Amino acid sequence: MSKALAFVAGIAVVIAALLFLFAPVSSDPESASPAQTPEAGTRATDNPDTREPPAAGLADAGVPDNVSRWPDPEATSALPARPNSPSRNARPVVSLWRTDGDPEKTEVDGVPAIRMKGDQEAAASLHVGQQLALQLPDLDRTLSARLESTHNQLNDIQVFRGPVSGGHEDDNVVVTRGKKSTYVVISTREGVYSAVIDNETGDTTLTSETDIQDNLAGEDDAIPVPGVEQLPPSG
Repeated sequence: MSKALAFVAGIAVVIAALLFLFAPVSSDPESASPAQTPEAGTRATDNPDTREPPAAGLADAGVPDNVSRWPDPEATSALPARPNSPSRNARPVVSLWRTDGDPEKTEVDGVPAIRMKGDQEAAASLHVGQQLALQLPDLDRTLSARLESTHNQLNDIQVFRGPVSGGHEDDNVVVTRGKKSTYVVISTREGVYSAVIDNETGDTTLTSETDIQDNLAGEDDAIPVPGVEQLPPSG
């Protein structure tokens, strides 16, 4: 009887030894897989056909199509140029003076003149490139001019010059802006006109060079000289 028990105990020891030798190394047999063992990883790396594919990009990772991405510089065309809109490039036209109805006639130092209402704000904001509308009642029309140059004189006096649009090549306008008054001289083939704008009230007078010359021609500015009696020589 004791021999039979010894024989059974020996078989049990052998079975226990075999189970210990062939048991998995990991303590959690359910979490172990061939791909996680060092040998399996080595075989997957050595065989190019069994290597894992690279990580998926944004498009394969479920990112929506409306997500903003940086454009490809080589595939992106240049932005279109802004349209050259005449209304955007055009500068506003300002009128330095106006007449409501029939112009009011007056005199300045005995010279016939026309009284008008000037725009002192427009005169104060003149700049190079400004377009002017100059009403001349004597010619029954309005001239257009464009200021193309400027320079400063003493006492903060600013002078603007520019040609008359659509006129003779010598037709021009000169605007001299001071602290109290703004002087405008318009030279055309039809005549020369001068306007004086009060910078505070806007009162404006317009005179013609022709009227000034006619007024000077009618005056006698000679100084009378008394006669000298000459006696015949004696002897």
